[in-house]
Amino acid sequence: MKRVAILTPKSSDKAETFIRNHIDYLPFEKVIIHGGNKPYLLEGKKEDILSKFFFVLKNRIRNIFGLQIHDYRDYSLRKILKNKKIDLVFAEYLVTAAETLDVIRSLDIPLVTIALGYDISMYNILEKYKEKYVSLFEYASFIIVVSKHMSINLKLFNCPEFKIHYSPASPDKSFFEVQPHFQNKQLIAVGRFVEKKAPLVLINVFNLVCKSEPDANLIMAGDGPLLDGAKELAKDLSLENKIFFPGRISQEAQKKYLEDSYVFIQHSRLAQNGDSEGTPVAILEASAASLPIVSTHHAGIPNIVLHEHTGLLSEENDIETMAKNIIDILKSKDKAIIYGKNGKEFIQNNFSLEKHISDITNIINLV
Repeated sequence: MKRVAILTPKSSDKAETFIRNHIDYLPFEKVIIHGGNKPYLLEGKKEDILSKFFFVLKNRIRNIFGLQIHDYRDYSLRKILKNKKIDLVFAEYLVTAAETLDVIRSLDIPLVTIALGYDISMYNILEKYKEKYVSLFEYASFIIVVSKHMSINLKLFNCPEFKIHYSPASPDKSFFEVQPHFQNKQLIAVGRFVEKKAPLVLINVFNLVCKSEPDANLIMAGDGPLLDGAKELAKDLSLENKIFFPGRISQEAQKKYLEDSYVFIQHSRLAQNGDSEGTPVAILEASAASLPIVSTHHAGIPNIVLHEHTGLLSEENDIETMAKNIIDILKSKDKAIIYGKNGKEFIQNNFSLEKHISDITNIINLV
């Protein structure tokens, strides 16, 4: 069995759901290494302070004699990869792969990496890593993307098309067990309060919805830098009693909200810094839970939301059309149920966790 090192910015207990799925379900002998964009800490082990002390001391001596100073994280990662006899490295995020490429290449270890969003969309990241990305795509055996539109930027860095594989993230199985009752005109949005998810735009959309559907209410779950601004806008529009901000919620709380809701809404758009979605897991989860989706033609969303079949899509920043789409579903329980049923079947057949893990497993086994 292959011994695979999974490089991840965060430790398993703090990693995003889609990364934890890789850690939990990929069928290899796994070694988890974390510690920021350049992972260097073995999972479950604390940093060796004594080793680091002597390393710093050696660097000072090297500096005195005009010799090259080494990087402690490079040293620690190389040591782990050699001691654990790693057969292949699987790097979460292109940035992680780019930052560790020199070490991996020096040991002649095959590399597979996955693009997950900001790492192939934000303008400052693309500029900062443009040379490293060219080297990365030349060395890596395969690059996995979680939305088809990511391939465009990969090719800008001369990534060969045959190396690119599409495999979006997937919802947890438990979301397929959720059964919405469609009794309350409750809308739900789940996600970070950041520019690409446009929470302030979503509140303006909801404001228009309320003029037609005064008994509607909105759950906006999550945290982030725009949360305070969202609360202020809700207050300015006299919606503070109609929009509930529960903060970051557990998976169990999320499923309960989905069960009590009528439609899932998300107004994703391209941020000013270039940041964009990959394939939003929250939409996959809501669709798996049999809720209709109202969202935007953005990034990987049209790949997982079929317009007029599993939900309704509008253009980015088109507040009026999105509001109209929400109202359209709120006025037709039959349509909500049909879209929800279609969505569940579509996600089950095309975006299951089993398929995603199988895709990655097959790609790694090709190396």
